Amino acid sequence: MLDRIDSNPGSFSPNVLLRPIVQDYLLPTLAYTGGAAEVAYFAQVAVVYEKLLGRVTPILPRFSATLVEPKAQRLLERYRLTLSDLFHGPEKLRETIAARTLPSDLQVRFTDAKAALEKSMAAVRETLARLDSTLADAASNAEEKMKYQLAQLEARAARAEVQRNEVITRHADSLSSALYPNKALQEREIAGIGFVAKYGSELLQNLYATIHIDCHDHQVIEIP
Repeated sequence: MLDRIDSNPGSFSPNVLLRPIVQDYLLPTLAYTGGAAEVAYFAQVAVVYEKLLGRVTPILPRFSATLVEPKAQRLLERYRLTLSDLFHGPEKLRETIAARTLPSDLQVRFTDAKAALEKSMAAVRETLARLDSTLADAASNAEEKMKYQLAQLEARAARAEVQRNEVITRHADSLSSALYPNKALQEREIAGIGFVAKYGSELLQNLYATIHIDCHDHQVIEIP
């Protein structure tokens, strides 16, 4: 086998488990920075590293963030949204925005209805418990069903508002395209060089000053 490799090395290549080990043997690596999937992958090949190299290349999670431009930030604040609100997809986002732009009197009615339902069912549950303790759970289940139906009615009202107000659709689509394009994290769909081209190299300096290097979670950074 060694003779064949020596005479015709182009016919041989490392497989998916062996490739990083060969790579780090030929080009010794101080540390490897990778995404979540890569970090998990290296954890699996650690035993191969130990067996062949006698060491494991240190793995560091790479910086992960969503950059929020001023226009997107204004929309987030206007509709009281967070980045996680976008993770349910554009259609759900449109409903969320619509629910928060319903006529104020209708929003108050829904809020009052929820409060009244909880208060009434709490009294019913307390009385039923004195009559038969096993009925308390039945009352709780009934309450959850009523809350679900009320939430469904509010969602239908929100969908009606979406159909009536095209601005909501435009704003929701704008936010989705900028912060959660194609239902994926921004960093996977939009090249960072585009932000540098738009805001200049000082953007990188601002990022270096803003990021929390001790935080391995996804960060949300506003571009001033």
